[in-house]
Amino acid sequence: MQTTTGDATDHAVDELGDAVVALVRTWRSLARRVPDGTQSAGSQSTLAVLEMARLIGDGERRLSEIAELRGVDQSVVSRQIGELEQRHLVCRRPDPSDRRASLVRLTPAGHEVLERSRKLRQDWLRGALARTPVADVRATARLVSALAEELEARSGELGVLAGPP
Repeated sequence: MQTTTGDATDHAVDELGDAVVALVRTWRSLARRVPDGTQSAGSQSTLAVLEMARLIGDGERRLSEIAELRGVDQSVVSRQIGELEQRHLVCRRPDPSDRRASLVRLTPAGHEVLERSRKLRQDWLRGALARTPVADVRATARLVSALAEELEARSGELGVLAGPP
């Protein structure tokens, strides 16, 4: 059977999609297994802590802004921030420009968890990529970043792909 260019492209696209899904699944699985040093029974995974901490970074953000960046409802973020607050990783204060809103920032303990998680992630990836040439790692990083940007830019088209409700 002869393969057409379209078939080959479709196959390559399917392979990449499957690889990305496998990578995300594996990453989440690894992240759930590693305690961040502040967890208690039933608390969020290191991945959730890392994601929230990275979004907050060195500044302050409104809950609504964090929710928008994560693509989730504000109630989800509020609950997660509440848990991180109980673990002394973040603190809230009223937004001076709108007292109904809260600003969230990392505490020193939150910064420590973020730094430990960053180093852990770097160690995982360094070990997993030890046999891969640096040029290939950089090329893959560029490809994945470009793919993420393009998918984000096309996210409005997703409703069309899903079909009618």
